[in-house]
Amino acid sequence: MSAGLNGGPPTRAGGDAGPQSQPPERTVRSFFRQWRHWPAHWWNGLTVAIGVLLVQVVVSHLAPAGHERIASQLAMACAICASLADLPGVVTRNRNRVITGGVMALLAVGAVAVLHPYRSVMGLLVAVLAFGGAMLLSWGLRAGPVSFAPILALVFALAWPPQPLFVVMASGTAGVVLYLLWSLLSSAVLQQRYRRLSLAEALRGLAQLLGARAELLGTGGAAHAMKDWLGNEAQLAEMLQTARDQLFPHAEQDPRSAAVLLHVVELRDLMLASRLDLELLGEDPVGQRMRAALVGRLKALAALLEEYRNAVLDERAPSSHGVPVIEWEALSPQDPRRRLQLVLQDRLSHLDGEVLAIGRALDGSHPLPAMALDPRQLQHFVTPEGWPMGLLKAQLHLDSPVLRHALRSALALSAAYYIALTLPWASHPHWLVLSVAVVLRGTLDQTLERRNMRVLGTAIGCGLMVAIAQIHNLTVTLIVLQIAVGIAHAFVTRRYLITAIAATVMALLQSHLADPSHAMAISERLADTVFGAALAWAFSYVLPAWERRNLPRALKRARGALQQYAMQAMTAAMTPAGALAQRMARRQAYDALAALSAAIQRSAAEPRRVRPPLQELLTMLDHGYRLMAHLSMMRQSLLRRSQDLVGDTIEELPEAAKRLQRALAGKEPVPHAVQALQDWSLLPEVGPLEDLRPWMRRRMQVSLDDAARAGQAAEAALEAMSAPPDTDPTASRLS
Repeated sequence: MSAGLNGGPPTRAGGDAGPQSQPPERTVRSFFRQWRHWPAHWWNGLTVAIGVLLVQVVVSHLAPAGHERIASQLAMACAICASLADLPGVVTRNRNRVITGGVMALLAVGAVAVLHPYRSVMGLLVAVLAFGGAMLLSWGLRAGPVSFAPILALVFALAWPPQPLFVVMASGTAGVVLYLLWSLLSSAVLQQRYRRLSLAEALRGLAQLLGARAELLGTGGAAHAMKDWLGNEAQLAEMLQTARDQLFPHAEQDPRSAAVLLHVVELRDLMLASRLDLELLGEDPVGQRMRAALVGRLKALAALLEEYRNAVLDERAPSSHGVPVIEWEALSPQDPRRRLQLVLQDRLSHLDGEVLAIGRALDGSHPLPAMALDPRQLQHFVTPEGWPMGLLKAQLHLDSPVLRHALRSALALSAAYYIALTLPWASHPHWLVLSVAVVLRGTLDQTLERRNMRVLGTAIGCGLMVAIAQIHNLTVTLIVLQIAVGIAHAFVTRRYLITAIAATVMALLQSHLADPSHAMAISERLADTVFGAALAWAFSYVLPAWERRNLPRALKRARGALQQYAMQAMTAAMTPAGALAQRMARRQAYDALAALSAAIQRSAAEPRRVRPPLQELLTMLDHGYRLMAHLSMMRQSLLRRSQDLVGDTIEELPEAAKRLQRALAGKEPVPHAVQALQDWSLLPEVGPLEDLRPWMRRRMQVSLDDAARAGQAAEAALEAMSAPPDTDPTASRLS
């Protein structure tokens, strides 16, 4: 049985998958199976659309006679603003976000109602809301949806004809409260589905990473394969944290899902070690066949993880619990790669073991072994709640990218408002403000991507509105509006082009319903979007926060996390507390390297003269990941075979860990003898199953080489970034 990457139902080989050959009852079963495979953002968009529709219907029926239309529109607009923070997650987290977003939306619409007659002062309010919303990003990405709520509320409020403050606040409060109640209900109902989907996403991300690793090994480290590998690493880190936040708080109620996620984390660690020592295989036919065997096994494991993902989504036991045995080529006793082959076999057996452990944990007919961490310890890996003021205070300096983005946003949005008042089509100044707000991001690469997607999506959305405008039916218009609300919400972090199309339809319909006396200003909407995108692009060069400015902090964080993990992996006691400390240090190291990788990728869109030293940073990243692999190998050896390492080898570990820390700090030279370790003939004379100690010593020596190279590259990068950027583009290109 095989399954496609699109999340569709598996089909048996040789069978006719076409729907025309399926009996009706099988078609119905296939439909319900596909329904189980809907991703979390589809469910989230659907519940948001239903919630906003319910708010509009309830308020329109409860509002006083003569105020039904405007009250329902006001309530629906504030509900949409509150729904920005309604995301798949734990009920309490979702509740707090929705309340925060709703309160900020109410403050924004109230302020607009008071200042509506004073257009010149309204620009100052735009600047204040833009600055305050952007400063919320001090609390990280989790504050992103909340930070946009006051801006969207401002845009909606400017679209309405002037209304009394009481009407605005009463209607808006009703919309927020009703949507909050719906959000609590829908989130509680979908909790189990969200947890299952987050686990399935983690399995999918791991399968993709295994596939990327196989591609990297198969192509000999091609540039495109390395880029895919790093991209999948960063994506998996985000998926794993989402799954931790969803599953670990419910580990007592659903221990199997928590156990699967722990195995996924361990498997990611073991997979990183699959890259080690492969340079010793050589490029002769024998080495190529050994490498091909490794690639085939990684692909087989990736396919098995896809089957497990489908089993999770279908709420069934996995249909496969094994992988084929690798037929290794028989090597002569004189070939030193025979000993390396034993190492690779042992390494793959651990990979196989973790994958099969996932399958057993998913199968309810198998007893679930005790987990490595208890539910209380698992809470350490859940993202903390709350809004500590210390995070905000830490951004109150001009070098902070958050503060610079907040100042830039205030200037850009207020300028957009005042410019809009002078344009020939000044009937919708808020549209230009909205265009700038959604395009202007904290980094240039994100701004450029949003610029392109926003303009293209608006053009497509305006084309759709030409057809929709021919339908003169209020009920149909309201249904289309709710569908647009759900789609815009569902895809905002997935495929922004779809969100831009839906948002265009939503904005035009919302504006028309707020004031039906005016025709749908489709051409004006397109012109405002193009002009707003250009304006946001121009303002992205005002108070820029180039990655060169922030990368030293990310680089030092990654180096410090590697130093901490080196000490924990090699010296932590084999106790529950020691295992917890190791896992915490490992996660911090992975997260720090992923953040550094993301920053390097973002810098590629920046002007050439301000780009950081990419070669040094990529060298540090590559050897940093290699060091993580070495540390993981040593950690696994200590966990599984510590009794075989008694004596001098164990006593050498603390000093070796300190040398690794010094090497990462750039205080240890690259060992000259390590180059000889790449020679086949200098592999330990005995296999690792006979005597692990010489292999452990070799691992310590090779890890010191990678740590020293990473440390030297980090020091070179920090020195290069401490100098002012080159102002001569020609000299920069020559460099």
